[in-house]
Amino acid sequence: NNMRLIQRICWNTKQWKLPSGSTNEKGFPGQNKFAHEEWNFIGLLFFVLSLDILQDAPQAEKYSVLDEAMYRLRCHGKRNILLRENKPYQNSFRIPPYDLSKKYVFRVDGNGFVEPSKIHENSDLNIFFLGGSTTECETVDELNRFPYLVGRLLEKSTGKKINSYNAGKSGNSSIHSVNNLLNKIVPLRPHIVVLMENINDLSTLLYEATYWNQNNSRSNLSCLSKNNASLRNLANEWDESPFVGKFSDPDHQKRIKEEYRRILKLFVAVTKASGALPVLMTQANKIENNPNFTTNRGDKNFNRTYRKLYLEFKNVMIQVAKEEGVMLIDLAREVKNNNEKYLYDSVHFNNEGSQFVAKIIAKKLEPAVKLKRK
Repeated sequence: NNMRLIQRICWNTKQWKLPSGSTNEKGFPGQNKFAHEEWNFIGLLFFVLSLDILQDAPQAEKYSVLDEAMYRLRCHGKRNILLRENKPYQNSFRIPPYDLSKKYVFRVDGNGFVEPSKIHENSDLNIFFLGGSTTECETVDELNRFPYLVGRLLEKSTGKKINSYNAGKSGNSSIHSVNNLLNKIVPLRPHIVVLMENINDLSTLLYEATYWNQNNSRSNLSCLSKNNASLRNLANEWDESPFVGKFSDPDHQKRIKEEYRRILKLFVAVTKASGALPVLMTQANKIENNPNFTTNRGDKNFNRTYRKLYLEFKNVMIQVAKEEGVMLIDLAREVKNNNEKYLYDSVHFNNEGSQFVAKIIAKKLEPAVKLKRK
């Protein structure tokens, strides 16, 4: 790292992020909106940044030099932890992809929890459900979303006042759930915290091999810039992934399963440290028993590997629950024989499915709820 200073060799009115140019000049500047010296400056800047990037990046995980340079320019060396949650105070609708004529009310409270959330001002117990869109249940009627419904069922069976919070957010993986747990759930004094993850973790780790990556849609970190463009677009992230040729590599598969294991253990540890009961919950799905399961990539080898890893990720969660001595709710097994009835796609509940699993979850949690004191 011998080159740390770049001297400005020309004027600029756009914070040195883009060439300024002039529309009043003729010739090259007028036609291209920047002069030769500006172009040379930008080229020199990218060249120097490229030297730094190529020196720092591990061989297997190098990103596009241009994209990496733009990332560094945009962030100015400043990053922040991304609290990935639903936008507080939302009051909107969700339209399901299978029926564009339907609308589902989608409200969010001031703390980013899907409504209804805080039913009681002075509750006996607080239960929180973490996960992605399969927990969020945006295309389920408000009063049928299982995180809310579990609370109502447990109130009836135990006589206790229970607030059950839906902290699900579409696209969240376990690292985002741990973030939400640590930064906004722990202060609310949880009694029970339930985590249901799999498919988002698998997709993230297949593309990135780690939760600590530079993919703007999946990363745990964000820069402070108002420019929210990703280092790599979600639409073409697989083609640009450093691991595009490694998804079937046994070492890559071993690495990502170990990453998933570690994040689940981290969830358990943080939950226990907060004084709450951690619960791991497998994902109901149509993937395990469907040999013809397909992803949007349309590659048979990839589809086959993805399905295999999805099952193995589920087994990692089961194993972690056993190793850590925590409660496991195996929805994958409970819904296995009725998944066509209760899931509208590979992993998302319809109204009936959400109601069905709410009863299962409430029954599993009931002994712990009866024992828990305020």
